Amino acid sequence: MCALPARPPRRQTTTDFVEGTAVSASLLCLAHCLALPLLLLALPTLADAFVASEAFHIAAAALVVPAAALAFFLGYRRHRAPTPALLGSTGVVCIVAALLPQWSESAATITTTAGSALLIGGHVVNWRMRQAIVG
Repeated sequence: MCALPARPPRRQTTTDFVEGTAVSASLLCLAHCLALPLLLLALPTLADAFVASEAFHIAAAALVVPAAALAFFLGYRRHRAPTPALLGSTGVVCIVAALLPQWSESAATITTTAGSALLIGGHVVNWRMRQAIVG
C-alpha cells in the first residue's frame, strides 16, 4: 500500500502562491536596485533605458504594493501576528517614498534598497509563521 502525502488545503496553496509572488517581486526590486549601478557603470548606453527610468520604479511599486498587502493580510488572518505586516509596511513606505521627486538619486537608491530588505524580511517572517501553523 502506497501512502501519498496529504495535499495541502486549497487556501494554503493560494496563500503560498501569493506569498511567493510577493517575495519574488520584492527580490526583483532589490536585485534591480543593487545591480543597476553596476550595469550603468559597465554599459553607459543603458543609462536612458527603461530599467533606469521612473516608469520602471512606478511599475515595480504598482506590483509590489498590492502583492505585499494581500500576502500580509492572508498571513495575518492565519497567524494573527502583526510583526510581518509592520516590517513589510515599513518597507512599502520606503519604496513609495523613494518615488517622491525631492530625493537625490543616491538617497532614493538607499531608501529603496532598505525598503526592499524590510519588505523581504517581512515576507520571510510571514512565510515562516504560516508554515509553523501548518507544520
